[in-house]
Order: sequence, then C-alpha cells, then structure tokens
Amino acid sequence: MLDSTQAKRVIVHVGGDHVYRGKRAFIAIFEFLCRKKVVIPAITSSVAGFGADHHMHTINIERLAENLPVQVEFIATSDTVDEVLPELCEMVGTGLIEVQDTFLSVSDASSRQRALPPRRDEGKAVLLRVLVSGRDKVGGKPLAETVLECMRTSDIAGATVYRGVAGFGHVDEAEEGSLHLGGSDHPVTIVAVDEEHKIRAFLPFLDGVLSTGLVALSQVDVVRYTHNFELDDRRGNVR
Repeated sequence: MLDSTQAKRVIVHVGGDHVYRGKRAFIAIFEFLCRKKVVIPAITSSVAGFGADHHMHTINIERLAENLPVQVEFIATSDTVDEVLPELCEMVGTGLIEVQDTFLSVSDASSRQRALPPRRDEGKAVLLRVLVSGRDKVGGKPLAETVLECMRTSDIAGATVYRGVAGFGHVDEAEEGSLHLGGSDHPVTIVAVDEEHKIRAFLPFLDGVLSTGLVALSQVDVVRYTHNFELDDRRGNVR
C-alpha cells in the first residue's frame, strides 16, 4: 500500500567550476542539503553543455573540462523547500534552480522498515584491488569494464571502478616511474570486497586478462548495515 504526499522536486544547475565560499558550489550545496536532512540529494555531471555565454563546454579526451554543468537534485516537502530555497539561491550565483510540483509515494512496508534500527552484521572478508592503466584493453573493450562485468556475473558482492587523475608506476623499461596525467594513461583501480573463497576463485580470470598491472589482496573486517531484512534472509537461504 502506497502513501502519497504532495512534494516539490528541486533541480539546481551550476557550473562545475563555480565556487561558493572557497569550495566547489555543487559540493557546498550537497553538504548543505545533508545538514538540513534532505532525503537523498543526488549529484549528476553532464558530458557537455553551455550556459548564458553560449560557450560550449565538453569533455576533452586529453583533459577534463572544469566548467561542465552539474545538477544537484532532491525531492522534499513544500515546507522543507521553502526553508532551504533562500540559501540555495545565494549559493548558485549565476546558476539556475527549477522547482516542480510532484508526489512522493512511500509504501507502508518501507516506512515501517525504516522505522526499525538497521541490521548490523560483522565478519571477515577480503579486499581486492586491481590497478591497471586506462589504455589497457581486452578484445577492444576497456580492461576495467571487462573486469567489472566479469565480477558481476561471478556474483561478487559489489565492486567499484575509480579513475585516478595522476599516477606513476613500472609500465616498461623506457617509462619506469613516468608520471601519467589524464589522457588514455590515467590509472584505474577496481575495488571489490567479498568472502575470501569467492575472491580467490576470481583470480584465475585476472591471470588471463592482465598483461601488466597489480593485484593486491587485504584481509579486512567488514560491518554491513541494511534495512532490507527480507532480501537478506532470502540471500542467506540461497547461500
């Protein structure tokens, strides 16, 4: 059963290089909304766009353009929006704020579930880090994308790909210690955490796709919080 409440959808548009009180504006806005306990504000970065000056900003292969448009979006009650809007207007400067009427629907089950304290599970796991170059490919596809997809199909609990902005390492004898700044040589790290037997079962796949790079394994203590009790119980029964 759904409980619908009238609400407002707010979309804040700012330039990626716009600064508010010494901090990137979109970060300052996000932190402000979190302090106001606005539920799940989201930041979205575009790949191209233009502003009032009609100058086109887009991603260059060799570097990241700093003034790409950024959106901070959230949904809240009218009272909450009225409370935060004056300060948001100050923070966006020459940016733009959209406010739209919407409805917020929450199931009764979800509301009751969030009212309960989260389940807290502790255990041992292995942290896997795979460090490669952004130029590495497998069958014409970026290596990091291939590894991430295989982790997903191998039922690894979760994984994240991080793109570095600079790094150095032993690539070959001519480039040893050379510094890579963006471009196709940016360093990429794939990070996954799961039970040791699942991580070690994945290592033979890495043996087959890595020609250069580094794989690091660390024993870690994990603490997991969840409200999805039913899903957790189903997974536990399957395993």
